[in-house]
Amino acid sequence: MKKSLFFIPVIALVILLTMTQCKKNYNCGLKVICNFTTTGLDTGKVVPGANLEIYPGTVASGRIVHPAIENGKKGVTDENGVYEHTYPYEALLNIAATYVDTVKDDNGQVIGVNNYRGSSQVKLQEGQTVEKVVLMMQEY
Repeated sequence: MKKSLFFIPVIALVILLTMTQCKKNYNCGLKVICNFTTTGLDTGKVVPGANLEIYPGTVASGRIVHPAIENGKKGVTDENGVYEHTYPYEALLNIAATYVDTVKDDNGQVIGVNNYRGSSQVKLQEGQTVEKVVLMMQEY
């Protein structure tokens, strides 16, 4: 009788410990920051309103890309040149950024257009937010 009274709390403790596991965060965050460059070096000047296209990288191993990532994602950077998104799975992603800057005279008339492009690649990490800086250079 005493042995069974000892095992009841032990079994209850084992059940309690196995049932209370921490929930793991599988989401993968991505933070893209777009900056202007003229020489390939980061100027620190942000690009607000840059258009981004984020799509899966080439899968050399023949693995199937998950449907949540397969179609890609489009977005626009905010006034701080930042775009953020959360993905449900790890992935290798390509980032293509474009920006059109209209040059106006003192009267507000458009006198020119400058096109900027940038690209990069990023690997999402499970449970983390990965930050990637995309340098955008003017096209001539």
